[in-house]
Amino acid sequence: MAAAVALATGLIACGGNEEPAGGGGQGGGGKTEGTVTFLLPENVVARWEGQDAPFFKEALRKHAPGLKVQVQNALNDQSKQQSQAETAAARGTKVLIVTAVDQKGAARIVTTAKQQDVPVVAYDRLILDSPVAAYVSVDGVKIGEIQGKWLADNTERGDKLAIINGSPTDDNAHLFRKGYMRVLDPLFKSREREKVADEWTRGWEPDRAQREMEQILTRTNNDVQGVLSANDGMAAAAISALRAQRLAGEVPITGLDGTPQALNLILRGQQGMSAYRSLREQADKAAQIVAALAAGEPVPQKVTEGNSKNNGATDVPWAQVKPQVIDKENVEVVIEDGAADEAEVCKGVDAGVGPC
Repeated sequence: MAAAVALATGLIACGGNEEPAGGGGQGGGGKTEGTVTFLLPENVVARWEGQDAPFFKEALRKHAPGLKVQVQNALNDQSKQQSQAETAAARGTKVLIVTAVDQKGAARIVTTAKQQDVPVVAYDRLILDSPVAAYVSVDGVKIGEIQGKWLADNTERGDKLAIINGSPTDDNAHLFRKGYMRVLDPLFKSREREKVADEWTRGWEPDRAQREMEQILTRTNNDVQGVLSANDGMAAAAISALRAQRLAGEVPITGLDGTPQALNLILRGQQGMSAYRSLREQADKAAQIVAALAAGEPVPQKVTEGNSKNNGATDVPWAQVKPQVIDKENVEVVIEDGAADEAEVCKGVDAGVGPC
Protein backbone atom coordinates (compact mmCIF):
# COMPACT_ATOMS: atom_id res chain seq x y z
CA MET A 1 0.00 0.00 0.00
CA ALA A 2 2.75 2.44 0.93
CA ALA A 3 4.42 2.00 -2.44
CA ALA A 4 1.12 2.35 -4.24
CA VAL A 5 0.30 5.52 -2.37
CA ALA A 6 3.72 6.97 -3.12
CA LEU A 7 3.30 6.15 -6.80
CA ALA A 8 -0.15 7.72 -6.93
CA THR A 9 1.11 10.83 -5.18
CA GLY A 10 4.04 11.13 -7.53
CA LEU A 11 1.84 10.81 -10.60
CA ILE A 12 -0.78 13.29 -9.50
CA ALA A 13 1.30 16.05 -7.91
CA CYS A 14 -0.15 19.47 -8.65
CA GLY A 15 -0.01 19.50 -12.44
CA GLY A 16 -2.06 16.44 -13.31
CA ASN A 17 -1.77 13.35 -15.43
CA GLU A 18 -3.97 11.89 -18.09
CA GLU A 19 -4.36 8.18 -18.58
CA PRO A 20 -6.96 5.92 -20.15
CA ALA A 21 -9.43 4.27 -17.82
CA GLY A 22 -8.63 1.16 -19.90
CA GLY A 23 -9.95 -2.37 -19.54
CA GLY A 24 -13.40 -3.68 -20.37
CA GLY A 25 -16.62 -1.98 -19.43
CA GLN A 26 -20.37 -2.02 -19.62
CA GLY A 27 -23.30 0.36 -19.40
CA GLY A 28 -24.12 3.67 -21.10
CA GLY A 29 -20.58 5.02 -20.77
CA GLY A 30 -18.94 1.94 -22.28
CA LYS A 31 -18.52 3.39 -25.81
CA THR A 32 -17.94 7.01 -24.78
CA GLU A 33 -14.54 8.48 -25.55
CA GLY A 34 -12.84 11.63 -24.32
CA THR A 35 -11.45 13.00 -21.07
CA VAL A 36 -12.90 13.68 -17.63
CA THR A 37 -11.09 15.73 -15.02
CA PHE A 38 -10.87 15.03 -11.29
CA LEU A 39 -9.89 18.12 -9.27
CA LEU A 40 -8.52 17.34 -5.81
CA PRO A 41 -8.36 19.99 -3.06
CA GLU A 42 -5.02 19.37 -1.32
CA ASN A 43 -2.40 16.79 -0.38
CA VAL A 44 -2.44 17.28 3.40
CA VAL A 45 -5.00 14.48 3.81
CA ALA A 46 -3.49 11.32 2.32
CA ARG A 47 -6.73 9.77 1.07
CA TRP A 48 -7.23 12.11 -1.90
CA GLU A 49 -4.18 10.99 -3.84
CA GLY A 50 -3.70 7.63 -2.14
CA GLN A 51 -7.26 6.28 -2.33
CA ASP A 52 -9.96 8.45 -3.94
CA ALA A 53 -8.13 9.15 -7.20
CA PRO A 54 -6.85 5.61 -7.86
CA PHE A 55 -10.18 4.07 -6.79
CA PHE A 56 -12.01 6.41 -9.19
CA LYS A 57 -9.71 5.48 -12.07
CA GLU A 58 -10.20 1.80 -11.31
CA ALA A 59 -13.99 2.18 -11.26
CA LEU A 60 -14.07 4.18 -14.48
CA ARG A 61 -12.17 1.37 -16.24
CA LYS A 62 -15.23 -0.74 -15.53
CA HIS A 63 -17.98 1.76 -16.30
CA ALA A 64 -16.46 3.78 -19.17
CA PRO A 65 -13.27 2.23 -20.58
CA GLY A 66 -13.09 4.75 -23.41
CA LEU A 67 -12.68 7.72 -21.09
CA LYS A 68 -9.32 9.11 -20.02
CA VAL A 69 -8.90 10.56 -16.53
CA GLN A 70 -6.91 13.68 -15.76
CA VAL A 71 -6.24 14.33 -12.07
CA GLN A 72 -5.04 17.66 -10.71
CA ASN A 73 -4.43 18.93 -7.18
CA ALA A 74 -5.06 22.56 -6.19
CA LEU A 75 -2.86 22.33 -3.07
CA ASN A 76 -5.46 24.24 -1.02
CA ASP A 77 -5.48 27.16 -3.47
CA GLN A 78 -8.98 28.10 -4.63
CA SER A 79 -7.72 30.31 -7.47
CA LYS A 80 -5.53 27.44 -8.71
CA GLN A 81 -8.52 25.09 -8.68
CA GLN A 82 -10.59 27.65 -10.61
CA SER A 83 -7.83 27.92 -13.21
CA GLN A 84 -7.53 24.13 -13.46
CA ALA A 85 -11.29 23.85 -14.04
CA GLU A 86 -11.35 26.58 -16.69
CA THR A 87 -8.40 25.05 -18.54
CA ALA A 88 -9.96 21.58 -18.49
CA ALA A 89 -13.29 22.91 -19.77
CA ALA A 90 -11.58 24.89 -22.52
CA ARG A 91 -9.75 21.74 -23.62
CA GLY A 92 -13.01 19.83 -23.95
CA THR A 93 -13.24 17.74 -20.80
CA LYS A 94 -16.57 15.95 -20.74
CA VAL A 95 -17.14 16.10 -16.97
CA LEU A 96 -15.50 17.83 -14.01
CA ILE A 97 -15.35 15.91 -10.74
CA VAL A 98 -14.54 18.46 -8.05
CA THR A 99 -13.61 18.19 -4.39
CA ALA A 100 -13.76 21.89 -3.68
CA VAL A 101 -11.09 23.84 -1.84
CA ASP A 102 -13.80 26.37 -0.98
CA GLN A 103 -17.36 25.12 -1.28
CA LYS A 104 -18.79 28.60 -1.79
CA GLY A 105 -16.03 29.87 -4.04
CA ALA A 106 -16.31 26.75 -6.21
CA ALA A 107 -19.76 27.90 -7.36
CA ARG A 108 -17.87 29.91 -9.97
CA ILE A 109 -16.35 26.67 -11.28
CA VAL A 110 -19.85 25.25 -11.78
CA THR A 111 -21.32 28.32 -13.48
CA THR A 112 -18.30 28.72 -15.78
CA ALA A 113 -18.39 25.03 -16.72
CA LYS A 114 -22.13 25.16 -17.36
CA GLN A 115 -21.60 27.92 -19.91
CA GLN A 116 -19.52 25.38 -21.85
CA ASP A 117 -21.98 22.52 -21.28
CA VAL A 118 -19.61 20.71 -18.92
CA PRO A 119 -21.44 19.07 -15.99
CA VAL A 120 -19.84 19.20 -12.54
CA VAL A 121 -20.03 16.38 -10.00
CA ALA A 122 -19.30 17.48 -6.43
CA TYR A 123 -17.20 14.75 -4.81
CA ASP A 124 -17.16 14.49 -1.00
CA ARG A 125 -17.83 18.23 -0.53
CA LEU A 126 -21.07 19.78 -1.76
CA ILE A 127 -20.51 22.87 -3.89
CA LEU A 128 -22.97 25.50 -2.72
CA ASP A 129 -25.31 27.92 -4.51
CA SER A 130 -24.79 26.55 -8.02
CA PRO A 131 -26.32 24.10 -10.55
CA VAL A 132 -24.27 21.04 -9.60
CA ALA A 133 -25.13 17.94 -11.64
CA ALA A 134 -24.66 15.45 -8.79
CA TYR A 135 -23.14 15.00 -5.34
CA VAL A 136 -21.35 11.89 -4.07
CA SER A 137 -20.56 11.63 -0.37
CA VAL A 138 -21.37 10.21 3.01
CA ASP A 139 -23.93 11.99 5.22
CA GLY A 140 -21.60 14.19 7.28
CA VAL A 141 -24.09 14.60 10.11
CA LYS A 142 -24.24 10.81 10.54
CA ILE A 143 -20.43 10.70 10.64
CA GLY A 144 -20.45 13.20 13.49
CA GLU A 145 -23.20 11.37 15.33
CA ILE A 146 -21.29 8.09 15.43
CA GLN A 147 -18.13 9.92 16.54
CA GLY A 148 -20.01 11.71 19.32
CA LYS A 149 -21.83 8.57 20.45
CA TRP A 150 -18.58 6.61 20.64
CA LEU A 151 -16.92 9.30 22.75
CA ALA A 152 -19.96 9.56 25.02
CA ASP A 153 -20.00 5.78 25.46
CA ASN A 154 -16.29 5.66 26.25
CA THR A 155 -16.11 8.46 28.82
CA GLU A 156 -17.71 8.86 32.22
CA ARG A 157 -19.80 11.38 34.13
CA GLY A 158 -17.71 14.43 35.00
CA ASP A 159 -15.04 13.77 32.36
CA LYS A 160 -13.50 16.74 30.58
CA LEU A 161 -13.59 16.65 26.79
CA ALA A 162 -11.67 18.58 24.13
CA ILE A 163 -13.03 19.10 20.63
CA ILE A 164 -10.74 19.50 17.63
CA ASN A 165 -12.89 20.48 14.65
CA GLY A 166 -11.85 20.40 11.02
CA SER A 167 -11.31 23.34 8.71
CA PRO A 168 -13.80 26.21 9.12
CA THR A 169 -13.95 26.64 5.31
CA ASP A 170 -15.00 23.01 4.74
CA ASP A 171 -18.76 22.55 4.95
CA ASN A 172 -18.18 18.89 5.83
CA ALA A 173 -16.41 19.98 9.02
CA HIS A 174 -19.54 21.89 10.00
CA LEU A 175 -21.74 18.87 9.18
CA PHE A 176 -19.54 16.59 11.29
CA ARG A 177 -19.74 19.08 14.14
CA LYS A 178 -23.51 19.29 13.83
CA GLY A 179 -23.62 15.52 14.27
CA TYR A 180 -21.31 15.13 17.25
CA MET A 181 -22.69 18.17 19.04
CA ARG A 182 -26.18 16.63 18.79
CA VAL A 183 -24.80 13.95 21.08
CA LEU A 184 -22.40 15.96 23.22
CA ASP A 185 -24.26 19.24 23.74
CA PRO A 186 -26.92 17.68 25.98
CA LEU A 187 -24.13 16.15 28.08
CA PHE A 188 -22.41 19.52 28.40
CA LYS A 189 -25.65 21.27 29.31
CA SER A 190 -26.50 18.66 31.96
CA ARG A 191 -22.89 18.82 33.22
CA GLU A 192 -22.47 15.08 32.72
CA ARG A 193 -19.40 16.07 30.69
CA GLU A 194 -17.38 19.29 30.65
CA LYS A 195 -16.14 20.91 27.45
CA VAL A 196 -12.65 22.31 28.09
CA ALA A 197 -11.71 23.18 24.50
CA ASP A 198 -13.38 23.69 21.13
CA GLU A 199 -10.84 24.42 18.38
CA TRP A 200 -11.13 24.83 14.60
CA THR A 201 -8.19 23.62 12.51
CA ARG A 202 -7.55 25.52 9.30
CA GLY A 203 -6.85 23.23 6.36
CA TRP A 204 -7.19 20.13 8.56
CA GLU A 205 -3.45 20.56 9.15
CA PRO A 206 -2.01 17.97 11.59
CA ASP A 207 0.76 20.31 12.76
CA ARG A 208 -1.85 22.88 13.69
CA ALA A 209 -3.92 20.22 15.48
CA GLN A 210 -0.88 19.10 17.46
CA ARG A 211 -0.23 22.65 18.62
CA GLU A 212 -3.88 22.97 19.60
CA MET A 213 -3.70 19.78 21.65
CA GLU A 214 -0.46 20.84 23.31
CA GLN A 215 -2.04 24.15 24.30
CA ILE A 216 -5.13 22.38 25.63
CA LEU A 217 -3.00 20.09 27.80
CA THR A 218 -0.98 23.03 29.10
CA ARG A 219 -4.09 25.07 29.82
CA THR A 220 -5.84 22.22 31.66
CA ASN A 221 -2.73 20.83 33.34
CA ASN A 222 -3.31 17.56 31.41
CA ASP A 223 -6.82 17.28 32.85
CA VAL A 224 -8.52 15.90 29.72
CA GLN A 225 -10.35 12.57 29.62
CA GLY A 226 -11.55 12.49 26.01
CA VAL A 227 -10.84 14.08 22.62
CA LEU A 228 -13.26 14.48 19.73
CA SER A 229 -10.96 14.72 16.72
CA ALA A 230 -12.82 15.24 13.45
CA ASN A 231 -10.43 13.14 11.35
CA ASP A 232 -7.55 10.67 11.57
CA GLY A 233 -4.73 13.03 10.61
CA MET A 234 -5.60 15.40 13.43
CA ALA A 235 -6.14 12.47 15.79
CA ALA A 236 -2.59 11.22 15.13
CA ALA A 237 -1.28 14.72 15.78
CA ALA A 238 -3.25 15.00 19.02
CA ILE A 239 -1.94 11.58 20.06
CA SER A 240 1.62 12.87 19.56
CA ALA A 241 0.85 15.66 22.01
CA LEU A 242 -0.69 13.16 24.43
CA ARG A 243 2.31 10.84 24.05
CA ALA A 244 4.65 13.64 25.10
CA GLN A 245 2.71 13.80 28.37
CA ARG A 246 2.60 9.99 28.70
CA LEU A 247 -1.15 10.04 28.10
CA ALA A 248 -1.34 8.17 24.78
CA GLY A 249 -3.72 5.26 25.23
CA GLU A 250 -5.16 6.79 28.40
CA VAL A 251 -7.41 9.34 26.68
CA PRO A 252 -10.13 8.07 24.29
CA ILE A 253 -9.91 9.82 20.92
CA THR A 254 -11.97 9.65 17.73
CA GLY A 255 -11.05 9.94 14.06
CA LEU A 256 -12.37 9.68 10.53
CA ASP A 257 -11.26 8.02 7.26
CA GLY A 258 -9.83 4.67 8.37
CA THR A 259 -6.29 5.60 7.32
CA PRO A 260 -3.55 2.95 7.73
CA GLN A 261 -1.92 5.12 10.40
CA ALA A 262 -5.19 5.35 12.32
CA LEU A 263 -5.77 1.60 12.11
CA ASN A 264 -2.27 1.03 13.47
CA LEU A 265 -2.91 3.44 16.35
CA ILE A 266 -6.23 1.72 17.05
CA LEU A 267 -4.57 -1.70 17.25
CA ARG A 268 -1.86 -0.25 19.51
CA GLY A 269 -4.55 1.11 21.83
CA GLN A 270 -3.77 4.79 21.27
CA GLN A 271 -6.76 5.78 19.10
CA GLY A 272 -10.20 4.54 19.99
CA MET A 273 -12.09 4.57 16.70
CA SER A 274 -12.26 5.89 13.18
CA ALA A 275 -15.52 6.63 11.40
CA TYR A 276 -15.23 4.97 7.99
CA ARG A 277 -17.11 4.88 4.76
CA SER A 278 -15.90 2.81 1.85
CA LEU A 279 -13.96 5.16 -0.40
CA ARG A 280 -13.93 2.40 -3.01
CA GLU A 281 -17.73 2.36 -2.97
CA GLN A 282 -17.85 6.17 -3.06
CA ALA A 283 -15.47 6.34 -6.02
CA ASP A 284 -17.46 3.65 -7.84
CA LYS A 285 -20.70 5.61 -7.45
CA ALA A 286 -18.95 8.71 -8.75
CA ALA A 287 -17.65 6.75 -11.74
CA GLN A 288 -21.13 5.47 -12.59
CA ILE A 289 -22.49 9.03 -12.54
CA VAL A 290 -19.58 10.40 -14.58
CA ALA A 291 -19.94 7.64 -17.17
CA ALA A 292 -23.62 8.51 -17.63
CA LEU A 293 -23.05 12.27 -17.82
CA ALA A 294 -20.18 11.86 -20.28
CA ALA A 295 -22.51 9.84 -22.50
CA GLY A 296 -25.13 12.58 -22.37
CA GLU A 297 -27.38 10.56 -20.08
CA PRO A 298 -29.07 11.67 -16.82
CA VAL A 299 -27.71 10.86 -13.38
CA PRO A 300 -28.65 7.18 -12.77
CA GLN A 301 -31.50 6.74 -10.29
CA LYS A 302 -30.05 3.38 -9.28
CA VAL A 303 -27.02 5.21 -7.89
CA THR A 304 -28.80 8.03 -6.04
CA GLU A 305 -31.81 5.92 -4.99
CA GLY A 306 -33.88 9.08 -5.30
CA ASN A 307 -31.88 11.01 -2.69
CA SER A 308 -31.06 14.69 -3.09
CA LYS A 309 -29.51 17.52 -1.09
CA ASN A 310 -30.28 21.22 -1.44
CA ASN A 311 -27.18 23.34 -1.97
CA GLY A 312 -28.92 26.71 -1.74
CA ALA A 313 -29.67 26.87 -5.45
CA THR A 314 -31.18 23.51 -6.33
CA ASP A 315 -31.88 19.98 -5.11
CA VAL A 316 -28.78 18.08 -6.18
CA PRO A 317 -29.03 14.31 -6.87
CA TRP A 318 -27.08 12.70 -4.02
CA ALA A 319 -25.37 9.30 -4.09
CA GLN A 320 -24.80 8.38 -0.46
CA VAL A 321 -22.29 6.07 1.21
CA LYS A 322 -23.04 4.75 4.70
CA PRO A 323 -20.54 5.23 7.56
CA GLN A 324 -19.58 2.77 10.29
CA VAL A 325 -17.38 2.65 13.38
CA ILE A 326 -13.99 0.99 12.95
CA ASP A 327 -12.33 -0.11 16.18
CA LYS A 328 -9.98 -2.84 17.36
CA GLU A 329 -12.63 -5.50 16.67
CA ASN A 330 -13.21 -4.84 12.96
CA VAL A 331 -10.08 -3.26 11.45
CA GLU A 332 -10.22 -6.02 8.82
CA VAL A 333 -13.15 -4.21 7.15
CA VAL A 334 -10.85 -1.50 5.83
CA ILE A 335 -8.12 -3.95 4.80
CA GLU A 336 -10.62 -6.11 2.91
CA ASP A 337 -11.92 -2.98 1.17
CA GLY A 338 -8.44 -2.45 -0.27
CA ALA A 339 -7.99 0.88 1.53
CA ALA A 340 -5.14 -0.31 3.76
CA ASP A 341 -2.35 -2.88 3.62
CA GLU A 342 -2.22 -5.42 6.45
CA ALA A 343 1.57 -5.21 6.81
CA GLU A 344 1.42 -1.44 7.19
CA VAL A 345 -1.48 -1.61 9.63
CA CYS A 346 0.23 -4.26 11.76
CA LYS A 347 3.65 -2.61 11.98
CA GLY A 348 4.71 -2.64 15.65
CA VAL A 349 1.48 -4.34 16.75
CA ASP A 350 1.62 -7.43 18.98
CA ALA A 351 0.87 -10.74 17.27
CA GLY A 352 -2.70 -11.87 17.77
CA VAL A 353 -4.11 -8.35 18.00
CA GLY A 354 -6.76 -7.84 15.31
CA PRO A 355 -5.55 -9.24 11.98
CA CYS A 356 -1.89 -9.18 13.03
